[in-house]
Amino acid sequence: MKVLLAYKPGELRVVEMETPRPGPKELLCKVAHCGVCATDVAIMKGVLNLGDGNDPVYPVRLGHEWSGIVTEAGEGCWRLGVGDRVISDTGYFCGECEMCRKGQYQACLNGRAIGTIRDCWPGAFAEYMLIPERMAYRVPDGVPLDEAALIEPTSIGFYGLKRAGFTPETTLLVVGTGPISLGGMACAKALGIGKTIVAGRKEAKLRIARELGADLTVNMTKENLYDVVMRETGGRGAEIVMDSTGAPELLNDSMLMVRGSGTLVIPAFYEKILDGVKLDRLIVKNCTLVGAAGTPNIGPVVLSLIESGRLNLMPMLTDRFPFDRVIEAFGAVTARNESRIKVMVDFP
Repeated sequence: MKVLLAYKPGELRVVEMETPRPGPKELLCKVAHCGVCATDVAIMKGVLNLGDGNDPVYPVRLGHEWSGIVTEAGEGCWRLGVGDRVISDTGYFCGECEMCRKGQYQACLNGRAIGTIRDCWPGAFAEYMLIPERMAYRVPDGVPLDEAALIEPTSIGFYGLKRAGFTPETTLLVVGTGPISLGGMACAKALGIGKTIVAGRKEAKLRIARELGADLTVNMTKENLYDVVMRETGGRGAEIVMDSTGAPELLNDSMLMVRGSGTLVIPAFYEKILDGVKLDRLIVKNCTLVGAAGTPNIGPVVLSLIESGRLNLMPMLTDRFPFDRVIEAFGAVTARNESRIKVMVDFP
């Protein structure tokens, strides 16, 4: 089978590898679609810097935002079988360690990322993907596989908002217009959150935010975001602010716009030690800081929202490439930054 490797920093290669066979309780899947994540691009360029032993181990078989169809099921599989359409979690968990037994799968003592950092589980930029059955979820018949491949980034933002907690009276401010923030916002809107304000710098992306349910969009190159938020919230700030930009210069502003006893959700990486962070802006207001890097078991919730008709993620799919142009797809993440939300690779 053909696979895409970040062979070393600065070099992508499409190479031939042996197609794996599923072991007990494993599924072999024909990949249908795989999104290109900013983390994939950073690993390809050799600039990802998460510290604390989180460096990628090259060569990296990239890809974690995927969907596909089961072609073989190993001995002991019982939930899923040949022909089932699936997505998966993006963190390997063993299911047996102390943390897994507590249901804290994201803290698995034997955990591995899929297609990204450390000695990762081989990713989904490949014609076939091997995955433990416990990490895979059936895609309902009414959900397109390309939309299903958008669930992984969506689930990260949604997980952060679920941890923050929201009601129909909640005002949400989203700073940033990537798929994590827009997908998370769309899920919260589908579940009845109150007013949603999305801020960004690209008008094309703000139009997509409105398609996904944003009540108000703010172009930060034309309006003062703080003034808009205070106007829209009666001078109190938003109950939840989700800052997905990873931009240190915006972090202090985000903390300033959180209401007292509110929550700041950060589903982004800063990749450096931050100087000048005015953390007292959260502390003095008794606010909560929530980090969100994804967790197992959120995918099925998003699938159910799409199946019910309450959620449509397709406006986020702005650019598509066939697998034989996958290297060009990586370049498009930067080249089409003015308008792209998600670049998707389609497999034959």
